[in-house]
Amino acid sequence: MFFAVDVAPWEPGDWPKAYATSPYMSTNSWVFFRFLVLLFFVGHFVAHLVTYWPGEQFTYFIYLSRWTIACEVVQECIYFLLAFWGSVLVENGLKTPTLPVLVKIHMALKCMVLPTCLLSAGLFWALVAEGPIPYISMAVHGGDVIAIHLSFFLGRFPYAFNKCGWVLVWGGSYSIWTVLHFLLKIGTDDSTACKEYPLNECPIYGLFDWHYPYRAGLVVCFGAVVGPPLFGGFYIGLTMLRDRCDNSARLMRKATLVPQEENVKLQSGPHPSDQLKCGLNCGV
Repeated sequence: MFFAVDVAPWEPGDWPKAYATSPYMSTNSWVFFRFLVLLFFVGHFVAHLVTYWPGEQFTYFIYLSRWTIACEVVQECIYFLLAFWGSVLVENGLKTPTLPVLVKIHMALKCMVLPTCLLSAGLFWALVAEGPIPYISMAVHGGDVIAIHLSFFLGRFPYAFNKCGWVLVWGGSYSIWTVLHFLLKIGTDDSTACKEYPLNECPIYGLFDWHYPYRAGLVVCFGAVVGPPLFGGFYIGLTMLRDRCDNSARLMRKATLVPQEENVKLQSGPHPSDQLKCGLNCGV
């Protein structure tokens, strides 16, 4: 299964430990840090929107980076709420009976955003960026990568390989959008006009030029096959590297869960008939 939303190696009821604690700061400091990160994303998204919306209008949302920053803002809002809620539970020694739906939603969004912010920034700097780059563009095409991965290393977000399929959902959704963009002849704004086609037929990115369906389809298929395991392996490596500096997470990953039946047997002690047999064999 590649679409998991659990918090393993933490137990479902222990999700506050994964969301509201950090090996490098207190619970209250971590919640405050999450609030600062939230302000960073919301502030820069609003500033970017105000800067580019007048010239681009609704074409503002055709780009992968704009999808990414919007998703980043949503998941950071949920992350802050979960950190605050989790901090209250941790400080009072409480647990939830099951894994909250909000945690599952955030898990899926976070597993989409982690690799996508890298891909979005890479596409921008490789295919779009020209001349002097304004600060606000650098903030949402690089600053977001730094903020998200800094949070990843300072926190205990539980990434695992069985979550790598979520990037396929994100990539597949955007690939379908590029096809609709082509069929509906939405095009781009004047600032990114292409030379080969009329403005309403310009592709969002040259890699997804559906005037050449075989080439664009090959790019999509290659990304679908290679992307999830590549990013999954990459973030598994980062998780292992991070947890080497976190005794709590490392010990939790190495712990072996005792099966329920065996645990009951250990707690109840030996059966009376077993005690009788032992007594007879021992000559009691």
